[in-house]
Amino acid sequence: MSSIEREGFLANQISQWIVKHRSENSEWFCLCEEINRFSHSTMLTMTIHNKYLPELIGASLYIRAMSNYQGIILMVERGMINEAKALLRCLLECTFAVVAIDKDKTIVNQFILEDKIQRRDYLKAYKRNKEMGIPHAEGAPSMDEIETLLKDIESQITEGNIKKLSKRDLAKKADLITIYDSAYKILSSTIHVNARDLEQYLELSESGEVKRLLWGPDVKKIDFILFTAAETMLFVLTAISHIFSLSYDDTWKCILNKYNSLGKIFIKQI
Repeated sequence: MSSIEREGFLANQISQWIVKHRSENSEWFCLCEEINRFSHSTMLTMTIHNKYLPELIGASLYIRAMSNYQGIILMVERGMINEAKALLRCLLECTFAVVAIDKDKTIVNQFILEDKIQRRDYLKAYKRNKEMGIPHAEGAPSMDEIETLLKDIESQITEGNIKKLSKRDLAKKADLITIYDSAYKILSSTIHVNARDLEQYLELSESGEVKRLLWGPDVKKIDFILFTAAETMLFVLTAISHIFSLSYDDTWKCILNKYNSLGKIFIKQI
């Protein structure tokens, strides 16, 4: 069996850590897997009308959310806490969007229009690279073509008064601004490298001297990540039930009861 010392998280030995982490947090893993099964069964009951944007965008966000959610569980069970936190932030972004759509269906129009802003930004980046002499694939647009495309798209953005919705704007529209200002903000430090977040890789003495580097499977914050992931996915499922007019059965009530019970225990431990 390949060892953690030689191959890190890619070692076969990681299976032992998976067993350990799941054993020590069995109730949370059990709840998260129940939510995952319920999410998949829900997906199969959704009827999507082709020309109704709230359903098309909502369903797409839902699939992305489920994938993020499953990735979080896979990372957490391996002790890959920072990778799980990064995916949890992605899940929160999906959640802000899908819950905002539930609150205001017209927001989907903004999603479509924002593509013009993203295309403009990509074209500007392409132009900068080309001006720096970075090689491009044969048949790539010329500088004149890029300039024409940029002028055209800038005109469309100006005439349509298209503005980009920030993640905070979406969270506010979703009535989830407190989650944005707490969990999302905390998780953002993992995405954007900064000195404070990097301290976690150092074991310091009482005098502040570095004793050793910390690496490998991490057991800290597993319950926090699974609690937040479960809570976030419940927000998504609630919004999806409204967008698609779904009626959930007693399984949903059981999941909510289990989440509430575990949540009370978790909050007392904080």
